[in-house]
Amino acid sequence: MKIKLTLLFLWSSMSSLLIAQPTIQDCLGAVPVCQDVYSESQSPSGDGNIGNEIINGETCTAGELNSIWYVFTANENGMLGFLITPNNLNDDYDWALFDLTNGDCNDLTAANLVSCNAAGGSGCHGATGCSASGTGNWVPGGCGGTGPINALVPMTAGNTYVLMVSNWTGSNDGYSLDFSESTGLGVFDQSPPLVEEISQLPQSCGDATIDIAFNEFLQCNSINDAAFQLDGPGGPYTIDANSTDCASGSSQAKSFLLTINPPIQSMGDYTLTINPTGPMDLLDLCDNQAAPFVFNFTVDVPIPVIIDIGRDTSLVCAGDELVLDASGGGNTFLWEDGSTGPTLTVTNEGIYSVTVTDDCGFGDDAIDVFVQQFPPTVDFGADQVICPGTTPLLDADNGIAFYTWQDGSSATTYTVNTTGDYAVTVENGCGTVEEAINITYVPPLNLNLASEYVLCLGDTLAIDVERPFASYQWSDGSTLAQRNITGDGSFSLTVTTICEVYEADFSSIFLVDPMLDLGEDLVLCPNDSLLLEPGIPGATYIWQDGSMEDRLMVTSPDTYRVTISTACNDLVDSVVIDYLLPITTDLGRDTFLCPEDPFILDARTEVAADYQWENGEKEGRRLIFGPGDYSITVTSICETLVDTIQIAECEICKVYMPNVFSPDNDGVNDRLFPQSPCVLDAYEMQIFDRWGNQVFFSTNPSLGWDGRIKGDLARQGAYVWMIRYTVNENGIAREATERGDVVLLR
Repeated sequence: MKIKLTLLFLWSSMSSLLIAQPTIQDCLGAVPVCQDVYSESQSPSGDGNIGNEIINGETCTAGELNSIWYVFTANENGMLGFLITPNNLNDDYDWALFDLTNGDCNDLTAANLVSCNAAGGSGCHGATGCSASGTGNWVPGGCGGTGPINALVPMTAGNTYVLMVSNWTGSNDGYSLDFSESTGLGVFDQSPPLVEEISQLPQSCGDATIDIAFNEFLQCNSINDAAFQLDGPGGPYTIDANSTDCASGSSQAKSFLLTINPPIQSMGDYTLTINPTGPMDLLDLCDNQAAPFVFNFTVDVPIPVIIDIGRDTSLVCAGDELVLDASGGGNTFLWEDGSTGPTLTVTNEGIYSVTVTDDCGFGDDAIDVFVQQFPPTVDFGADQVICPGTTPLLDADNGIAFYTWQDGSSATTYTVNTTGDYAVTVENGCGTVEEAINITYVPPLNLNLASEYVLCLGDTLAIDVERPFASYQWSDGSTLAQRNITGDGSFSLTVTTICEVYEADFSSIFLVDPMLDLGEDLVLCPNDSLLLEPGIPGATYIWQDGSMEDRLMVTSPDTYRVTISTACNDLVDSVVIDYLLPITTDLGRDTFLCPEDPFILDARTEVAADYQWENGEKEGRRLIFGPGDYSITVTSICETLVDTIQIAECEICKVYMPNVFSPDNDGVNDRLFPQSPCVLDAYEMQIFDRWGNQVFFSTNPSLGWDGRIKGDLARQGAYVWMIRYTVNENGIAREATERGDVVLLR
């Protein structure tokens, strides 16, 4: 835990109180609690040498009256209990408990107040304090509150508390203070003091103090300089330990100022060791000795070393000598060129710097050295090959000097616009220099290769793209400028100069007495087409119809002829294209067949074909004798045709005339008329007697002769009949006339 160490520093700021030493009646002189019971046989009067430590209104008490102060640190978490018992039970004692873990005796305010009791009056005099039987933590004056006993106070291990006991009655009879109820809490300090904070460590040479704070108060009379030791470069060192609290008259302090003698002499690593050398060294208020402590720190803030190597200056000519001297300070030297001597001799212009180092720091300085005049220098670089349109400027400027160019001109620069050798001589007071350069202009490529070259077999295609300052790259890896090409091929060429890049793709075609063959004469199927494509490149075409394309589409029969002119010869060929006739098989429409009339089915067509009837027969004609469904498949090299015909049985309309009838009105065979399953159209029936007389005539097939002649019964005997009619058989009308005789019976 880190404790602020401002108690006695703030106290020392109270200049009006520096004449008095704190006593047990002051917070700074509080009695350390190192036992269970404290007996005060006689209470002191007054409020000590430091007045007004408690401001009215900050606690439940009326300030501090005839007070005694106690201080302790809890070693463990727990509940604090104590009992203040007056030797005279009629005396009235008040008290206030403060937590000063993060404060000091200037922080006795309500913010740090833990518990307070000012009960008094009839029934409230006598013992007071904190106990398990008590309640509350704030009891004001009088006897109207919760009484003189407060509740136990929660304590936190490591926290520091001060208890102010105030004798409100002012009696001198004294009292006893008993902490027995806090047994096990560890309010009695048995832990060694520990270093809690080290600050204001030395950073540079000459620093001579270190601030150190312990986690609890040490007895001022136990501070021994020999318990503090500092080891590091530049030693040996001694330590003088002081405290403003102790110097102000306090018997205890937490913060100390360590003064180093001599002050820090060198940068580097240091070790501060705190180790009591005797049994009475570095004791806390309960006589616990501080534990040994080692702390390492580094002094690493350099102190500037003052160094001066002179003002900026100049040399008349480059090569003159100037000695720079840094030996006036430090013990090591580092110049900008890496040299480590105290001096540096320079012969040319530039900025020269040095870093000087000693035990406590370093310093640096720099000087700018100018040269009033240099021997002339001119560097045109390597000879140049440049592109047209470029006009390089040759610069020989060296300030005040004499200039002579190859053409006698005397300017400091020269503009180039043609190929040639260029030279200059420059002279000044420090020397003479000559420089020359050759500048050559690259001519343009001016290349224009064709995309296709057509030659006859045996010819040579010579490609020459040689140009000055050019490189060549062919697609086959060749890097030649000239190529002789004697065969077909496709080529890519890149010609490159520093000024331009020319790229070309071309092909070579060597015509080899081409063979023109339109093929054998052909017979095509109906609706077929044929593409005639001789495939001779680099030639002109003339077809029989005058067209000049390199191909011709055939869609009709004809003799096709083409003349092809190449660079080397003329070729002629022709072909006859004919078209096969379509299959014309037609079995006709469906029909009828009478048993006595055989029928011929003819599927033949003009084109050569194969025939396949449904019964497997393979002839083009077929004789049939009865009704049925007949089909034929006709196949040529171009197509297949299927035809069918349905032949039904022949219709025969028969007409029957009875040879006897008996018109006696018995309902059976009473009339004579023709009987037929067919409809009889254009019907006539006539009846004649044996002498040829017509006795009956009718045009209604259903109206027969009833055996009467003009209403009278005809005589029994033989009669002749004749009928005419038209019937529809198999969709065809047939006219017929029939005769016969009939016997009339009565």
